[in-house]
Amino acid sequence: MLKENDKLVLKIRNAEKLHGHLGPFLVIGVRMGILAKRILNTNAGESNKLRVTAKLPLLTPFSCIVDGIQATTQCTVGNQKLRIENSQAQIIVCFELQNSDKALKAHVNPKIIDELKNGYSKGASNEELAWEIASIPESQLFTIENH
Repeated sequence: MLKENDKLVLKIRNAEKLHGHLGPFLVIGVRMGILAKRILNTNAGESNKLRVTAKLPLLTPFSCIVDGIQATTQCTVGNQKLRIENSQAQIIVCFELQNSDKALKAHVNPKIIDELKNGYSKGASNEELAWEIASIPESQLFTIENH
């Protein structure tokens, strides 16, 4: 039986295959998708009802979050279950179950973004920063609004 950490590593590796490389913003998207599916309990046959709106700067590396979300939720631009909106700074992703009042908003902690920028400026690799993001508790990564 896979432990929680093993499941996270597997999901990160699957997202890496889709995205083409491993990086911290991809992992943020993976963690958001996992969190939303758990809180909204979409594993109970409701994952096809999930809709996502991602508000983030439409620049790399921020846009890499979208691939992490796509890899974990199966909400994609192609199947029109994922909408992307440009944001000047904040990163907020809204997850909603269609025909339901279940929804949540995940805000990425701006301090995490600052720490990543600082890590890059000190020469940290994408992979190093990705695994750091993988190990940070959800409560430090995100602020969650449940509806």
